[in-house]
Parts: sequence; structure tokens; C-alpha cells
Amino acid sequence: MSVMIKRVYIFIFIPILACLLPSMEAAGQTIAVRVMSMNIKEGASYASNESEPYAELIKEYAPDFVCLQEVDYKTIRNGNRDWLNEVARQTGMFPYYCKSFSYQGGGFGTAILSKYPFFKAFKTIFSASGTREDRASGWVYVQLPAGQTVRVATTHLALESADITTKHIASVNTAIFAEDTVTPTLLVGDFNATPDSDPIKYAKIKWQEIAPGKGNTIPSSNPNRQLDYVMGYPKNWTYSKYEIIAHPELSDHCFIVADVSIDMNE
Repeated sequence: MSVMIKRVYIFIFIPILACLLPSMEAAGQTIAVRVMSMNIKEGASYASNESEPYAELIKEYAPDFVCLQEVDYKTIRNGNRDWLNEVARQTGMFPYYCKSFSYQGGGFGTAILSKYPFFKAFKTIFSASGTREDRASGWVYVQLPAGQTVRVATTHLALESADITTKHIASVNTAIFAEDTVTPTLLVGDFNATPDSDPIKYAKIKWQEIAPGKGNTIPSSNPNRQLDYVMGYPKNWTYSKYEIIAHPELSDHCFIVADVSIDMNE
């Protein structure tokens, strides 16, 4: 197994100290955000690789962050389209693409859309013997309008065996927490494991599953098991809304919309 971490630094025109060091007033506040999880199935193949239906759904729910999986970048099957940036333009959000591997002349991977500019972005690649493909997880740091900093990650875990999926979680943990074990963090996406599985039990050693038992996420036409999750660190996140949205015309996975929060004083 090998793990690669790629650092991408995004420079924007706000004071750097304001980004890295939230104000003392902000430090005592509650972080509250809305996140969406969207596995769009083979580069949005269910919707003929068009971006507009997904953008319209995102605008309907107005999330702060969208964590996407199975995103094509200029592949033959999606007509050489920069699908993520199309959705970003249509929603007014900031995109971050994490290429897992080259595919059909372009790329295939995960992505994040953020309502706010992000000031740091990272990517890690999981590659292990026995897997069909490399898999990218990525995360961004965002300073929210009230001054707090939150880290949001998207992931699509390996599925070949429970052992490999568990190793993938371990590698994501190593990468995310290598330099920062303080910033409140959300890990969102397709874990390719059911709630009672060993990989999820292992994930919950480090992470809190937010809203456990709220429902199944696949297949979208008649969900019978849960593979998609919103997880948080540290383990004192709460939620006021957790909705599973079925759109069989857009993906084989249901999507998740969650309003989550964490008290910085706890």
C-alpha cells in the first residue's frame, strides 16, 4: 500500500492571518454548515453527462459544501467536458477536483464544491495491491463568514474487500491528520461499507457517524443498504436536518443533505 499526499495552496485576497487564525470571538462560536453528498455514477452517465440537472438540485438545497464522487474530467464518455467547472459556474460555487486516475483521455475522481473560497486544499491517493484502481480523497480549509475555520473532505473508499476498505480508511486518517488534529472536520462520501461492517466500525474509532440509522442510500430506486455517510471530527457534531434524497434519474446512489454543527466550546 502506498499513500501520496498532494498539497494545493489556493491564494485569495484576504489577509492570511485572518485565514489561519480565527478571531478569539469566533473561536467561541458554533460552526454550522449544510453539506451534500453526491455520488453521480460514472461521470453523471444517468443524465447523459449533463451538468444542469445536478446544478439545479444543488441550487434547490443551497449547501455550503458538496462532496462528489465519480466525477469525470474531459473524458470520451462525457464529451470532453469540464463537468465540475460547469456546475461551479451554474451554482456560483468554488470547485476543487481530485483526480484518482487517468481515464479515456481525461480523468476520473472525487471533488468538492464550496460556497466560500478555500485557502488550502489537499489530496491523497490510495493505491494498494488487490485494488482495481487508485482512489483520491481531497479536503479543503474554509474560513466561514463568522471567522471559524472548518475542514471538509470528500472520499470514495475502495470496495474489493473489508480489509482493503479498512486500510483505505487508515490511509485517509493518516493523511488528513498528519499535520492538523485540531480543526473541526467533516468526512463525506461513499464509504462502500454498511453500518455493521468492520470498515465502518474501524472508521468510528476516529470519526463520529453523524445521524446513524437515518436510512439507506443505494440503490436510488429502492434503497436497501447504506454506503454513504457524513462523519465528523471531533466527536461532538450534532445535526438538525439529515435528508436522504432519491433521484434515480441522476444516479444509482441517493444523495444526502445534512445541516450539521459543532460547539467550539465543548
